[in-house]
Amino acid sequence: MEKRKQVRVVPFPKQPVQLQLMGNGFLDILVAQDVSEGGIAVRVPHKFDGCDIHSSVEIVVSLPGYKPFKALGKITHLSASKEAQGLFGLQFTQIDVKGKGFLLDYVKKLTSLRRMAG
Repeated sequence: MEKRKQVRVVPFPKQPVQLQLMGNGFLDILVAQDVSEGGIAVRVPHKFDGCDIHSSVEIVVSLPGYKPFKALGKITHLSASKEAQGLFGLQFTQIDVKGKGFLLDYVKKLTSLRRMAG
């Protein structure tokens, strides 16, 4: 059963969504697997081994065609099988109005483009 409240979209391969993730003792540059208004799924090859992922993280989100914006979030565990593949969720806990607008616009744009192609 689907737990998510927001629509999630998968970025186009030639237009990746890039994230800079700064946490307690680590800094990563990652590419989003999917994006929603409430969070982003990322693949982390090192699976955050040895990192403190229980504190808040700072995120800089770069959506194609938009100015980068900052947000705060927390790393969430998706499932043991997804975690084994290095997949984690980033849930936004604080995001400014402009960033939220960019996210909403991006998700709507990709949803309608995929519908037209579909």
